[in-house]
Amino acid sequence: MMRAFRLPPPDLLLRAGWRSTVAPTLYAALRVAAAALLAAVSFWPALPGDHAPTLHVLLALVLASIGFGLPRLWLQRAIHQRQQAIRSTLPDLLDLLVLCTEAGLSLEQSFTRLGREFLRYAPALGQELTTLALELDAGRGRQQALQHFAVRLGLPEVHGLVSLLLQAERFGTRISDALVAQAEQVRRQQRRAVEKAAAVIGLKLLFPLVFCIFPGLLVVLVGPAFIGIYRALQV
Repeated sequence: MMRAFRLPPPDLLLRAGWRSTVAPTLYAALRVAAAALLAAVSFWPALPGDHAPTLHVLLALVLASIGFGLPRLWLQRAIHQRQQAIRSTLPDLLDLLVLCTEAGLSLEQSFTRLGREFLRYAPALGQELTTLALELDAGRGRQQALQHFAVRLGLPEVHGLVSLLLQAERFGTRISDALVAQAEQVRRQQRRAVEKAAAVIGLKLLFPLVFCIFPGLLVVLVGPAFIGIYRALQV
């Protein structure tokens, strides 16, 4: 019973953009409230028969389980949408990081500048960059701040970017060259993802074509012929 009401990991709430300290408590309260509400709704309709109380209890348990899981699904959907929005702007971030570093700005100054710029058209990524810049300005080490940035976003591309920046700093290589290669790799990954999604479109369209469109088309094309045959046989 204690495991069922365990608070979600803070990383999941951060990836959904929930930064308040009371977010885990509110999320747990939402799950309990949804379960209680659906369980209460199950006792409203009157069920006939001698086993009505048992059926009410079973229905309440089923609806309570559904209500308890709905906020989790909503949270996962919010995380997915936010990650997709951030993933689509990652190549632009890498290109602008190259421009900033080649213009003479440090990595901390680049994050501060880009955080303000991205807040205009990519609020999710701009918010994360601003948080990263604030952590660096507050005195947190670059390695720890970048690792927190990768954990908050939860994207493999961001983990690769952070590893690349840390390795470039460790070995003293030019960050701009490493960022150019990383940007090209991210674009290739996105291109492959788009090609993979396009390849399965035909398979996804098979079900609605066979079960929704083809029956209606068959009725329109063959229906008049069957009606004519039926009327001819009646004569």
